[in-house]
Order: sequence, then structure tokens, then C-alpha cells
Amino acid sequence: MQPINPWLSRFAKLLVASTFCLIFLGGMVTSVNAGLSVPDWPTSYGYNMFTFPISRWVGGVFFEHTHRLLATCVGLMMTVLVAWIWRNRWAVPAALVVCFVATGAVAIALPHLPALSGPAHALTRGLIIMHVNIWSFAAAFVVMLLTSERDRWRYGEAWLQWLGFGAFLLVCVQGTLGGLRVTEVSTVLAMIHACTAQAFLCLTVVMAAALSPWWQTAAFPTRASRQGVPAVKGLAWTLVGAVYCQLMIGAVMRHLHAGLSIPTFPLAFGQIIPPMLNERVALNFAHRVGALIVTLLTIAVVVTVCTVARRHERLWRAAIGLACVVAIQIVLGAYVIWEAREPVITSLHVVNGAGVLTMSLLLALRATKLNSLLQPESRTWSQAQYQEAHA
Repeated sequence: MQPINPWLSRFAKLLVASTFCLIFLGGMVTSVNAGLSVPDWPTSYGYNMFTFPISRWVGGVFFEHTHRLLATCVGLMMTVLVAWIWRNRWAVPAALVVCFVATGAVAIALPHLPALSGPAHALTRGLIIMHVNIWSFAAAFVVMLLTSERDRWRYGEAWLQWLGFGAFLLVCVQGTLGGLRVTEVSTVLAMIHACTAQAFLCLTVVMAAALSPWWQTAAFPTRASRQGVPAVKGLAWTLVGAVYCQLMIGAVMRHLHAGLSIPTFPLAFGQIIPPMLNERVALNFAHRVGALIVTLLTIAVVVTVCTVARRHERLWRAAIGLACVVAIQIVLGAYVIWEAREPVITSLHVVNGAGVLTMSLLLALRATKLNSLLQPESRTWSQAQYQEAHA
């Protein structure tokens, strides 16, 4: 294993920041109902994605098209990060060559097939070409990674390589889902696309954490006690699961346009528990209940850190950050209702929800790392007794 390159760590953090920007843009696409402002894919009104005239980036087209461009950049950044971790300098160039050859061959051959010829099948041909483009690149990249000397040249721990491998495949799936959401005009695919985005964010956060200087300097056990750390670890991972479920409920609610099914806050139709008039009201109320559960779990985590694990600076700093983003999320959620789903506020609520997931995941990762390095309290006490007895 090679020492972590500091620029590799910075690049991983840049990828996390770019993913947050992508989630915000995705939130804006949904908030302004711009998901089908560009009705074709992979082209944009018949243009190549990268040659689409800037003069036509207006209204909902601006958000949808910039979302596509940034998604492409994030996918390329993930590819570079994985190749960098595996220390494989040929994976990206070889994949690009295979991708260009395969895509060009398919683009030339498809118009000559009787079943796909003519302008009526232009959208189908474009869809096939884009799938060949994505998955020929992915296949070549994967082959190059798997045929390299992984154990000799890798950066970081072995599991980090395979996590990056999975993240690369996930971003390819995410790109395909985004395209199919447009071509199939599918709300269900839009929901899955939103949930997959949060899963991808989690993978980038784990990779950035594992490549951070602290993770590397904390690579050896210490003689300090881990009292309270297991409790923080359990609560933090429970919170991660609760936040992710809450984000999935929120994604379903947004795509079903149920955000204002209960138009008042903090009470619901003047009551604590509203009458379940329809499934949208029930979904909206479930999101509010989920917010309450996340808030209570956050309080439990912060109190636990401050009472039994306050000696660990990395834990209480993450706990304070978590408490701040949860407080901001509550305020933003209230303003989403009070301002009748104003697009910017709603999108900030979405991206800050991703921030809550990130902070809870960071806290869980740090607690897990410390728990594996620090000694149990009983062992430390026995050692102290032994030294006292033989002083």
C-alpha cells in the first residue's frame, strides 16, 4: 500500500462537493418542474450535449441541461478517482478508445438497419448509442482495473479499491437511469434516480473520509479508552439509516407533488395528527414523522457524544456539525411550507438533507474507526491496576 497522495485526498473532497452541487441542481429541476424541458436524450433538442447553443439555455432548459453537463463531469471525476486509487494510468485512456470506437461503429451501423432507419426512429437510435457509449466505456475500464497489479500499486486499504469500483458502476447506472427517466417519461424512474443519487453521495463521502489525513494517521491502535464510542457508533449508524429512509420518503413526496398536501406547519390542518384524506396527505405526514424521528435520534447522538465520548475531539466536532445541519433542515422545511414550495428554498432543503446524511455518516465512520483502534475500558483498567500493584 502506497502512502496517500494529499492531492488524491483533495480530489476526493472536490468530488463530494461536486456531488452536492449536482444534487442541488437536481432539486431545482424537480422544483421548477423542468424534468422534461429537454425532451430528448442523450441529445439536447437534436444537438450533442456539449454543443447545445448557450443562447437556448433559458427557463427550465437551463436547469435540465446544466444538470446533465454536471452529471457528466461528476461521472468523469469518479472514473479518474477510481483509476487514481488503483494507480492504473492506462484504464481511462483505454476505456476512452474503446468507447469512441464502439460508439462510432454503432452510430454508423444503426441507420442502415431497416428496423431503425428513418427520422421516426431517431430517438431510439440515440438511446442505443448512448447506452453503448456508457457501457462500452464501463466494460473497458473494469477490464483494465481487474487486470492490473492491484495489491502492489494501490492507494489506501484494499476495501477502498472495491468501494470505488462499486461507486463507478453505480454512477454508470445513475446516468442510465437519468436518461431513461426522460425517454420513458417515468415518475418511478425519477424517484429511483433521486434515491440512487443519495447512495452515490454516501459512497463518495466514505471514500473521501478513508483518503483523509486523519484516517491515515489513525491507522494504529492507541492505549486510550474507547468508553462510550460503541454507543455512539450504534446510534450514529441507526441515524444514517433513518436519514436515508427520510430522504427516500421526501423524494417520493416531491415527485408525486405532495409537498403541500398539508399546507400548514407546525400543526397539520390545525391538528397534531391530520385526517388521512388521501395517500398524499399520508405521505406528507409520514415525512413529518420521519423528521421527528431523525431529530430525536440526532439529540440522542449529540447527548451521548457530549456525556460519554467528549474526550474524542473528532466525534464531538462531527456531532456539533450534525446538530447544526439538522437545525437548519428543520427551519428550511418550515419555510418550504410557509413559502409554498419556493424553488430555491425547496432545493436548499433537498441539498441540506444530503448534508444531514453526510454528517451522520461521517460521525458513524469516525466512531467505527475509533472503536476498532481504541482499547476496551476493562483492559485499560486492568493495565492501570497492574502498574499500580507493581509500582
